Amino acid sequence: MNTPATVMSQPRVQRWWAPVLALAALLAIVLIVFAPTFLSMVDTWARSDTFAHGFLIVPIVLFLVYLKRAELAAVSPRPTPLALAPILLLGLAWVMGELVDVTSVRQFAATLMIPFLVWLVMGTAVVRVLQLPLAYLLFAVPFGEFLVPPLMDFTANFTVAAVQLSGVPIYREGLYFELPTGRWSVVEACSGVRYLIASVALGTLYAYLMYRSLWRRLAFVGVAIIVPIIANGLRAYMIVMVGHLSGMEYAVGVDHLIYGWVFFGVVIFLMFWIGAFWREDGAASKAVRRAPAQAPQTGAASFAHMAVIAALVVTLGPVYAHWTHTRDLGAVQGLGTGPVVPSGWTAVPARERPAWQPGYQFMRAERGGWVVNEGQAKVGMHLGFYREQARHGNMLGWHNTLAGRERAEWSQARRGHAEVAGYPDPRRVLLRGRQQQLVAWQWYWANGRLTTRPFEVKAREATSRLLGGRDDAALIVIYAEYRDDPQEAEDAMRAYVEDAMPQLLERLQDVNQR
Repeated sequence: MNTPATVMSQPRVQRWWAPVLALAALLAIVLIVFAPTFLSMVDTWARSDTFAHGFLIVPIVLFLVYLKRAELAAVSPRPTPLALAPILLLGLAWVMGELVDVTSVRQFAATLMIPFLVWLVMGTAVVRVLQLPLAYLLFAVPFGEFLVPPLMDFTANFTVAAVQLSGVPIYREGLYFELPTGRWSVVEACSGVRYLIASVALGTLYAYLMYRSLWRRLAFVGVAIIVPIIANGLRAYMIVMVGHLSGMEYAVGVDHLIYGWVFFGVVIFLMFWIGAFWREDGAASKAVRRAPAQAPQTGAASFAHMAVIAALVVTLGPVYAHWTHTRDLGAVQGLGTGPVVPSGWTAVPARERPAWQPGYQFMRAERGGWVVNEGQAKVGMHLGFYREQARHGNMLGWHNTLAGRERAEWSQARRGHAEVAGYPDPRRVLLRGRQQQLVAWQWYWANGRLTTRPFEVKAREATSRLLGGRDDAALIVIYAEYRDDPQEAEDAMRAYVEDAMPQLLERLQDVNQR
């Protein structure tokens, strides 16, 4: 004889087994098809302390889904064909990221497919219950390193201002500053980005579990963003002051990183402790809506058909990307050698050239050198051409800087943009070597267009490759030496750009069409 609980449980099991099996099969296919993308995420978690929390995201999501089991039992899964549209768009985004090797685009696209596959198979009612657990998957994507430069600047500004308010004399030059007792610098590890990312991930989970109203959740997440930024500034200030007051005996070297994590742990504990005073976790939640008993159940065949269609859709992108990667786009021809020498300018012999080259790697062809005009300072130019970047190496990436990642003898500091009539204002960079100081202007060229915006370069490359074309791109650098004030050097650079840029762009266009 069946008990009432058994009688009630049978329909629930019958309506869930087919969609669960279909979803499990789809997730397995996604993990296999996009295995390199997901493995790149795991590799980042393993080698970077900033993103080590990624190992916890999937267990946390599964735990949050488990907490929703009662609400899930009250709804009936039903396929939603409309979800195929965003899945197709995400596949397109993944292909574009793959064609121009933008790791974050691939990782976000592959990760976002999972919530939309749940929507496709399980339906809107299920996704409405699981909206935050599914959204929390995005914290698994190692993203946020673009915040390092602005956070480094903020930390340096905060520390210098706080030290000055303390009455200690301090001299600052870029991210370096000196006190009477020693010299300090703000490096990437001091940016506080790892504290910020960890705080936002923990703060979002805390807000979801502790609050019910949307405004309290958003307010707490906002606090979780602001607090670690301010706290990192205080951490840097305290470390500098401890080092100063101890005669550089304490808080130098690796121990200041240890002090930083201890301080961050205390700050997060206080933030959570204060936030608990407004907790709503015990508040009554919305009443669970039961599916009508007479609602028709979706047959297992419907879930199977939807899974097959989705499997075909998610595999389209990798297949197309593989085809484009195996195409030979041809060698780079016709770029030329030496500097571009317009009328009125003269090439400087090699023996008289200062020894500097941009620290960019993976160029398929390059040319450059120094020129001089009567009454003007010497001007250097460098042109590097890229093609088939997914195979040979990318122009835009962490590894490529003007100073060079692997060249300790050079350092660089961005100094806004220069004004150049008729062309996009180039990025302005000051370079310092052991015996030289250079001011450099930097442009990018992508399939016929001059720009200074990296995202535009990637977008143009991806669009061209997606349509069966090339991903041709070039780095253009104009530079000159200076001693105290770069103004005279930049006047000569501006004159050279006016005379040489049309010829340079024409040569790039010619190479692109060969």
